[in-house]
This record gives sequence, C-alpha cells and structure tokens, in this order.
Amino acid sequence: MRTSQPLVRAPRDMTCPMLEIAEGCTYGKCRFCGIYRNFPFKLYPMEQVARNIDEIARKATLMTRRIYLAGGNPFGLPTERLIEVFDAVEERIPQVNSYGGFCRVLDLKGKSDAELRLLAERGVNDLDIGAESGLDSVLEFIEKGHTAADVVEQGQRLHDVGMDFTYFYLAGMAGAGRGIENAIASAEVFSKAAPTTILVVCLAPVKTWPLAEDIDAGRWVAPTELEMAQEIRAFVEHLDCKTTVNCSHDSDVIRFEGGLPGDKEKMLALLDDRIPKIDERYARMMREMLHGGTFEKSARA
Repeated sequence: MRTSQPLVRAPRDMTCPMLEIAEGCTYGKCRFCGIYRNFPFKLYPMEQVARNIDEIARKATLMTRRIYLAGGNPFGLPTERLIEVFDAVEERIPQVNSYGGFCRVLDLKGKSDAELRLLAERGVNDLDIGAESGLDSVLEFIEKGHTAADVVEQGQRLHDVGMDFTYFYLAGMAGAGRGIENAIASAEVFSKAAPTTILVVCLAPVKTWPLAEDIDAGRWVAPTELEMAQEIRAFVEHLDCKTTVNCSHDSDVIRFEGGLPGDKEKMLALLDDRIPKIDERYARMMREMLHGGTFEKSARA
C-alpha cells in the first residue's frame, strides 16, 4: 500500500495489515509529539479507502483476521464512518473480525455508550490509547487535552463494553525531579482504569517537538536516565490492578514484561538489580542515537 504518512503501531500488531482511512491526527497539540508534524489531518474519501482495502485483499490469507487502522487517532472519526469502513473491509475480506489502532482518551469521551458497544460488537478491540500520565499538572503542561479523571472514566467505559485496551505510560514526561510524584499519581489512576496492558515508553525529546521550546525557555528540564528508571520502578510498585506491564519499547533502557499482581516482585527485583548498573552517559548516548533526542539547549544551538 502506498503510504502518505508515518506508519506507527504497537508491538502486538506488528504483523497485521495496516489500513489508511485518514491522514495525521485530529488533535495535533501534544507538546511531546512530532510524528504528524507535516501531515495535517485529512479524511480519505471512501473511494481511496476502497483502493487501499483492495490492495490488502490481494495479499490476504485465511489467517488475515485483524486490520490495524493507521494514523494518529483513527478512532476519533465518526462512528458512522468507521462502520462504513468495516463494512467495506468485510465485503472484500470476509474473514476479518477484529480492528485496532491508536485512540485518544477524548475520542472515547466523544462517543456514546451505544457507539462504544457497537464498535465492540463489530470487533474493535485492543485499542492503543495515549493516557501518558495520571497527574493533572503534567497532562495540562503537555496539552494532552484530557484529565486524570478522564483516564479512569473512559477505561471503565471500555470495561463495560468488554473491550481490551492498552494505556501508554510516558516515563520522564514530568521532567527532572518530578518522576516519583508522577509515578505514584499515575499508578493510582491507571489502577482504577485497569487497562489490559500498560506499555511503558521513555521520553526522548527531539527538536521538532513543541517541547523543544520549553527546554530552550527553561520551562522543562529533562530527567536523567537514572531518574526515568526509578520512576518506572515507583510506577510498577504502586500499581494495584490486574494488568500486563510491557516495558520493551526501544526507548526503554531496562526492558521487561510481566503480569500483575503475580509478577510484581519479580519485576521490582529485576529493576533493583539493573538500576544501579545504569551507565548514564552510555544510556543517554544510545537514546540520542536511536531517537535523535535533543535533551539540552546546547544540542539545538
């Protein structure tokens, strides 16, 4: 499929086909994101979507059961359009019975209970949702657009319709000196929402993000690699729900995965073993190399 935007998806769905139904993100204000900086939101006409479906259909097998909708937040589209897309997919690839993709917390808030129930009935499941934090001051600063209460409420609504979902936790977002505060508050909020999976990602600021302006102005100072690892430990320690914690993103210096509550002590023991061994200079150099991170003012001078 010819693509016109960056194609991003969670590790769980790396092997399923991606379908473009829109370009960019309907929101586009988060201070820590530059993925769709050059891709203003655009809804594709159904004729173009049909061509994309045809291309997927030509390569589909009987095991092609799930489609991942591409873009910043395809589930922010009107439910009627999503159902129209699902109908078109299943007319061409009838074995498909599951849909995933990225979704904003406020996308869920904008849909009625009946709409969420309908989407669940049509196979929408395992949504990837950028909750990022459960601390309101952090959410406000990064202009996420939702509150900690929204994180809890929308998670509970997904449980009510029987939909599994992943919440992203963005370690380091609170800035230097505030990681533990962010971790404890976020753990409380995420525990109430009880997502099926929590995907932990570590912040790596780049010069194209709005956050770069905050670094230059001194409004935000990056935490150290040690601080981010300690934040993740505090987050795991204070979680109190049944979930899977996945800390295996390429931004994570210490990588692990385990289920709560059963694996909590093993995860904490692993972190306690690895944290003292972190080489700050090497870890930061690797993050900058992999992600083009620019943590200091001088890096953009």
